[in-house]
Amino acid sequence: MIATLMKGLNEKDMQAVINTYDLKPYYYPTLFPFKENYTLTWKALETQVGLKIAADLVARGATVDKKTREAIARIQGDIPKIAVKRTKNEDELNEYDIMVAMSSDTPDVRRLVEAWAEDTNFCWTAVAARLEWIALQSISLGKITLTNANNTSVLTEYDVDYLIPDEQKVGFQTGSASWATSASARPFTKDFKAIVKAAKKKGISLKYAFMSLDTFATLTETEEAQKTCASFAANALGIAQTPSLEQVNTALRGLSYLRGLQIVVIDQDITIELGDGSRPFSGNPFTENVVMFSESKVLGNTYWKRPADLNVKGSVAIKALNGHTLIKKFANEEPLEEVTMGIANAFPAWHTSSRSWLMSTDANKWNH
Repeated sequence: MIATLMKGLNEKDMQAVINTYDLKPYYYPTLFPFKENYTLTWKALETQVGLKIAADLVARGATVDKKTREAIARIQGDIPKIAVKRTKNEDELNEYDIMVAMSSDTPDVRRLVEAWAEDTNFCWTAVAARLEWIALQSISLGKITLTNANNTSVLTEYDVDYLIPDEQKVGFQTGSASWATSASARPFTKDFKAIVKAAKKKGISLKYAFMSLDTFATLTETEEAQKTCASFAANALGIAQTPSLEQVNTALRGLSYLRGLQIVVIDQDITIELGDGSRPFSGNPFTENVVMFSESKVLGNTYWKRPADLNVKGSVAIKALNGHTLIKKFANEEPLEEVTMGIANAFPAWHTSSRSWLMSTDANKWNH
């Protein structure tokens, strides 16, 4: 391993570029503010948060084979780190060298930086997208499944389950219908009302209803939503109009039985790309036809610890840390390639899951 094959690249410049990256396009830093930990194990999170790792393998005890016992050890050990890699091959490196040679007298610094920063930006974005996927899948399903297909750091499949009580995972209520059935669905007077009431009996005051943009669009097509949000004149004239998010939330504030419940729309579009270039997921990680009800917009914390890569003595790799994400670059001579990696030891943990409700809008019971 050598530091880099890209002439002119140094750690100071790379750190300056990495420092310009931010997480504004993502929801998880707001929903799960960052909290640094010195350890990041499933056991530590079980203690701090109460989440459970599905361990049906453990029940088999001494009868399990060696491979399964190793899987159990991993579940009880460290949370798999998020690691993304991108490489430039010999042809791409030759193109870079030609660009450097042609601009040696009057170097186009911006163009040269863009040549190597394309990969650093890709890796930064890939790490952020992975954490966004974990966060939004978790709060819309009550669990996530980590597999080789969706996380190359995972060697075996297992669930991270928040064990939300069954009575807090429901479908549309009696007297309502699938929200796609616009005329008979009763999202406010039946669905929302029943869930807010059930939570109140447990001493929980639900204030926010999270849903995807497409689910919100389905809601606004229901007859009840349009009539509730329409003006007196529009209702008198029988004029049906699709309300905006602002109009819906204004109308909800006027429904005393909902106790101030407001809708939060998750409008996200990310792609998960694996090392072989395949893309097992593309779209909104917040599951469609699901509403998650919560007391707060802050749902937990993103626990993180500094990557061990920073402590490697004698390392020649160029490294830059921004928040929880480490970007490092190095080169190999055989095969000749420039490697860029994004690494994060981080996990968004949902503290308030036991005080939250999940609802399927397309079935009369929870179907996820």
